This record gives sequence, C-alpha cells and structure tokens, in this order.
Amino acid sequence: MALPSMGHTAPATENVKLKQSIYETIIKIGATETPILNKIGTSKVTNPLTHSWITDTFEEPKKNANLELSKFVGETKNTAQKTTNATQIFITEAMVSKALLKANQYGGNEMEYQIGKKTKEHKMDMEYALFGLGRDSDVKKSVFKDYVQAQEATSGEMAGLFHYIAKGKDSFADGKRGNVLAFDESKDWSGTATELTEDKLNQILQTIWNSGVTPKDVFLGADLKGAINKFATRILGNETKLAGQVVSLETDFGTVNFHMHRLLSPKYGLGDVLIAGDFEYMKHGLYIPTMIEDVPTDITAKAKRFYTQSTLEVRNADAFAIGVGLTSGNNVKAKAILKAAKGA
Repeated sequence: MALPSMGHTAPATENVKLKQSIYETIIKIGATETPILNKIGTSKVTNPLTHSWITDTFEEPKKNANLELSKFVGETKNTAQKTTNATQIFITEAMVSKALLKANQYGGNEMEYQIGKKTKEHKMDMEYALFGLGRDSDVKKSVFKDYVQAQEATSGEMAGLFHYIAKGKDSFADGKRGNVLAFDESKDWSGTATELTEDKLNQILQTIWNSGVTPKDVFLGADLKGAINKFATRILGNETKLAGQVVSLETDFGTVNFHMHRLLSPKYGLGDVLIAGDFEYMKHGLYIPTMIEDVPTDITAKAKRFYTQSTLEVRNADAFAIGVGLTSGNNVKAKAILKAAKGA
C-alpha cells in the first residue's frame, strides 16, 4: 500500500518527516520610502552643535527714472540674515548572537538581513525628523518647534521644515503663519478642513512664485489625492490617478510634479497637509555622514551601530509654501451626507 502524506504507524502520532512549507524570503511590512530625504540632496556641516546659513533678498521692483545729470546716491543696505538649526544624532543598532550568526535560517545570514532592514529604518527616522514629528504630543505644536541645541545632558533636536517655512511667526494671522496657509474654517489649523480646489492650490503656488522662485514639486498624502486626480483628469483629458508614481501637471506657474508621501496621513496628524516648493533650496546637512561601526560587547554576540549626525537646512523659506486644513472633495461630500443623515 502506498504511504499517503498524512500516514503514520504507531508509535508515531504524525508524519514528523514532512518539512514545514514556508516562503523562503521574509516579507518586510511597513513604509520604507523617504521621498523628501532622497530629493533634497546633502550639504556639508562643520560644527557638531549647530549649523547656520546666510540668505539675502532682492529689493522689490521700483520706478527708476533719473535726470541726465544726477547725483550719485549709492545707498546700500545690509539685508543678509543668518538662520540656524541644531544637529541631531541618529542611532540605530542591531545585535545578533554568535549562535544565530552561524545558523542556517530563512532570510539568509541574520546580520546581513538586519543590516538591510536597519538601513531603511535609520533613513525613515531622519525623514520623520525633517517634518518635526515626535517632539510634542500635539502634532500641530510639534512640527513648528524650534531646534534644541545639544547640552551635556540634553540631546540635540533639529527643527523641521514647518518651523522654517513659518518664517519666525508664532501663530496664524488671517490664515497665514509665514508661508504656512490655513484653509480650515477657523483659518488657524484648528477648524474643519475645506476642499482642496485649483484656486487653493494656485494660492499656495502663487506664494512661492511671488518670492521669485518657481514651484516644482508638491507632496501630499492619500487623503488629498482625490482632489489632484480631479485636476489631472480635467487637464490631461483622461482618467489619471495619482497612486505612488509622479504625476506632472501644467499649472499657471509651469510644470509641477505631484508625489505621494506616507507621513502626510491622519496616522501622523498630517493628512490635511500639502507641501510645495523648489526643493533645491532644502538640504540634508551632514556633520557625520551615515556610518556603520562594530560595537564592542562583553556578551557572545556581534553588535553593529548606524550613526548619523545631521540637520535640516532650509536655505530659502520663501521657496516653499504649506497648505493645511485641506481635504478632498470626496471627504467633504461624505461629511455632508453624514450630517444630513444625523439631522434626519
């Protein structure tokens, strides 16, 4: 008689010789993209505590008509301004026992596997810091916080992009906090969000254009992609979807590339946010570029440490604008239907 796969003979209680079936590659679950970090490039930092950059502005255009014989005036003003951010130390560690290093297991060599995984996690932590997230329990306070310079018993914390794009303003006035524009009903990022329309998008882009910079890229989350899909369909004349890939649209200010960003979501308190600008004016300043070093340990294990010391450099805050308190038309309609249903 043939022996079936489930067959066994006493004293056996099951066929223990069957090898467990499992997909050979371990599936890593979670976001791994760092689109802003990838786009902005790097610059060199020479101070371990703080990094500064100097910006200057042109005068506004004015009438310039003079007599043939005119006096030399030569009025010159010093309008240069220094902006500073603190460097922040990012550390990600991995430790694997010597026994596990030798083991033959799914996913291959355990240390190589952990290095690949931790590399992505290390970059994601830096992207998280670029937004100023995790510095306060209230996201809307966290993202605007100033930098914290390192002290003997205090970790350095960089200020995120919202802080610099707010241009030193501590609160919203008439729907503006520097170049952060609030479109919610309260005009201060505390009220009910309103629908993202082409007029509102143009208002955000116009803020950048007026400063002499051409907006090139827009980052937004899944909650706002419905509104952009409508724009794309109308402009391109067919059913166009923004879903991970870059969608380029012609606007009043030239071609603008739209990108999805996973941190711009309700999970992180930024689902109603759209960030626009020319990201050539933003850099990841490196004091100590990412290094992987062996860490001595007195236990029977091998330890590795990822180490980066860096900061965010927003070279020209006027090259950016942020819209907050926005939602897609679908969300507005859904809320209206729900409100009507409750009223009934």
